[in-house]
Amino acid sequence: MTTNFTEAAVCSVSDLLDGQLKEVRVGETDVLLARVEGKFYALHPKCSHYQAPLAKGLLHGNRLVCPWHNACFDVRTGHRLESPALNGLPMHDVRIDGDQVIVRLATEEESVPNPMATPDETNHDTYVIVGGGGAGAFAAEAIRQGGFTGRIVMLTQDSEGPYDRPNCSKDFLQGEAPDEWMPLRDDDFYKSYGIDIRRGEQVASLDPQQKRIELTSGETITYQKALICSGGTPNPLNVPGADLEGVYTLRSLQDSRMLRAIGQVRKRVVIIGSSFIGLEGAMSLRKLGCDVDVVGSQTVPFENVLGEKIGRVVQSWHEKQGIRFHLGQRVERLEGSAGQVTHVILSNGQRLSADFVLVGLGVSPRTDFLQGVQLDEDGGVRSDEFLQIADGLYAAGDIVHYPTTDGSQRIEHWKVAGLQGYVAGLNMSGQSTPYRSVPFFWTNQQGTRINYIGHTERIDNIIYDGDPERDDAFIAFYVQDGQVKAAAGVKRDQDMIAIRELMQTNRMPSIDTIRQGVNWPDLL
Repeated sequence: MTTNFTEAAVCSVSDLLDGQLKEVRVGETDVLLARVEGKFYALHPKCSHYQAPLAKGLLHGNRLVCPWHNACFDVRTGHRLESPALNGLPMHDVRIDGDQVIVRLATEEESVPNPMATPDETNHDTYVIVGGGGAGAFAAEAIRQGGFTGRIVMLTQDSEGPYDRPNCSKDFLQGEAPDEWMPLRDDDFYKSYGIDIRRGEQVASLDPQQKRIELTSGETITYQKALICSGGTPNPLNVPGADLEGVYTLRSLQDSRMLRAIGQVRKRVVIIGSSFIGLEGAMSLRKLGCDVDVVGSQTVPFENVLGEKIGRVVQSWHEKQGIRFHLGQRVERLEGSAGQVTHVILSNGQRLSADFVLVGLGVSPRTDFLQGVQLDEDGGVRSDEFLQIADGLYAAGDIVHYPTTDGSQRIEHWKVAGLQGYVAGLNMSGQSTPYRSVPFFWTNQQGTRINYIGHTERIDNIIYDGDPERDDAFIAFYVQDGQVKAAAGVKRDQDMIAIRELMQTNRMPSIDTIRQGVNWPDLL
């Protein structure tokens, strides 16, 4: 921080109770003031992820949680505790003069990364990260934060370094986010911390017994410890004509860049799959001026995850923007002319015209290169609570089944991948940190953000606080085996933060209490 300060009284001591947040002004600068156990802290007021106003978030002990995407910071130090934020928050000095709270502010604010070790040429150990997504990015930084000073090699099939993958189906695809917004860090950052990102590298095999990685290029890398966070491979469309030109998937920044260019020229698109990515893609391509048809095997989008009522509401949001749905249908075949797709034929005989097709049928774990590791039926791997799957070998992100109190679960979400990568990286560096975080994801559907907490294998019942068909703000609680296992919320950010924090500390109220109505921040 710089040594030139501005100082001001911002409030009286009695203005803020323990656990409360307040945005104040010091000169021309906004500051977030927080009180924890009688002590005041002053921080930068915007989340370092997407600049959400943190005063609208929630404070739980020392945990400051962002209202939009649930990034988490330690209010005492400004350090980032949970993804999707990479950087911490600038801190300012606070003192008490009588009954006045005085904040001394630096005139230049700098990002505050969590402390990281720098590489030491005398340390010849090599740690390898297979995968360059969110899990790999957070893992590399956690390894350095844990004190490891040896060599870190990140192997990624992508032509890019780690980037903001969720944006590939949203603002970037719409042309609203420029290329420079997408990288998580610039090349100089990785270079300064000795993180060697090897782009365009494909792993042919990984032998955990020999601790050896073979690349398709013929190169061999031996490691002391490694992390597998190779992500998922898009599930193929197995129908005649699927190999025609003009049939695409959306998994990478390169895919998004290509689809954006195509969508500005070709205007009739059929999206196969009414998944979250499929409908985010439909939203974005519609904003590019495309004529959009969505084909889904379910009769209601997201019925298995969000329930029929919310699924129909989300569908209506898209229909109001001119997107057409063909639900409860299978794709029989694709037809084309001169090798280019022209039509999608449905199980009811309907022919949909298409200049191009986007396939969104989910992903499968990319683990085909692993040797000597037992794979689950879905191709994933099973870890212990420290995300370790073999001696010196860890897993994170889309591929890993990790233990929970209910057995095990595998989650394909950005925040989960980032946090798992971070925990795995800390454990690789010698710490013993179990992964016990309640899952969280968000989706943007026609400008409305839906936040989702927890995980359920099936929905036995749904309890609504607010009516999704009539109210702008609501929460749905998903019941399985007599317990609330998950919740989805719209415009109830503080309540959703409180629910996740209560889930993480095993303090969720009974179903009867929830039915009667709960003030969630007060309960927290």
